[in-house]
Amino acid sequence: MDNQELALGAKEVQETILMLNLSVAQIELSISDGDNSVNTLIDSFAFMSEHIQQIQASSQQIADLANDESEGGINEHQSLLVNEASELSLKMQQAVIAFQFYDKLSQRLEHVSRGLSALAEIVSHEMHVKDEAQWERFKATVRKGTTMREEEELFELIFDMNMPVNEAIAVMKERMRERMNEEESADDDIDFF
Repeated sequence: MDNQELALGAKEVQETILMLNLSVAQIELSISDGDNSVNTLIDSFAFMSEHIQQIQASSQQIADLANDESEGGINEHQSLLVNEASELSLKMQQAVIAFQFYDKLSQRLEHVSRGLSALAEIVSHEMHVKDEAQWERFKATVRKGTTMREEEELFELIFDMNMPVNEAIAVMKERMRERMNEEESADDDIDFF
């Protein structure tokens, strides 16, 4: 085969670059999500450990006070235990949410892997490289595989709005920060996905 037969045309090169940029952006956002989640987990578990120690100390004091039959001191320590348990519960919820972000990270990286594999399949066949319908089916498949809100928005920014990848990443990071702040301020139940 002649190398010119396998050469990509300008449109195909542009489509390849856009898909690679989408993949790079997904990886960058996944890494950012992962870093935030790990930091939250570390903070949450350190916080919980500290409060568990306080609960244990207070429990021992209650046991000691029960032996002395001092009613006032028992009520004070019971209140402290209830407060500590409540704060511990809140941090546990934050830890569960951080673990959910790990699940999102895994899903994103799986989608990137599938997209890159499909891209390699197109580029590796000379008949597919120049077939515009093949490229459109490929993009539709990738778009259909965007199961998360952030992935769909990223696809729109890069493909539909032709936004440069660095700008798209910055826009998505800001949107994700805003959403995280909104979620933290809301007192909703944990949302499993």
